[in-house]
Amino acid sequence: MLVLKIIGILVAVLISYLIIDYLNNYTHKKYNYEFIDWNSYFVVAISYAFIYFGEKAYVHAVESNGDILNGQLLIGIGIIGLIIMLFINIKKTNFLVGVTGTVFQFAVYGVLAVVGLVAILIAGAFFSQTKPVYNLN
Repeated sequence: MLVLKIIGILVAVLISYLIIDYLNNYTHKKYNYEFIDWNSYFVVAISYAFIYFGEKAYVHAVESNGDILNGQLLIGIGIIGLIIMLFINIKKTNFLVGVTGTVFQFAVYGVLAVVGLVAILIAGAFFSQTKPVYNLN
C-alpha cells in the first residue's frame, strides 16, 4: 500500500507540473503573463500565513475571553492579499482564465506555502548552529 501511495504522489506531482507548464506557456504566449512565479508565490504564501496565524490568534482570544480584533485583522489582511492576487490575475488575462488560473494557483501555493515554511525553519535551525548551553552553579 505504501508503494501505491508513493506512486500516486509522484503521479500527482507530475500531473501538477504538466498543468503548471501548460498554463504558464499558454498565458505567456497569449497574455505575456505567467501565473506561477516567485512574486505571486510570496504574495499568496504571506497571505496564507496571515490567515493561519490570524485564525490561531482569534481562537485563542475567544477561548481566553481576550480581544478578538487582532485575529480578525490578520485574517482580513490575508484575505485582502488573496483578493488582490485574484484581481491582478484577472487584469493581466481575462475573467475566465484569471479565475480558473487563480483557483489552481491558490491550490498549488497552499501546498508550497507549507513546504516553504518547513524549509525556512529547517534552514534557520541549520544556519543558526545553536550549541547546548550549560549552567554551572
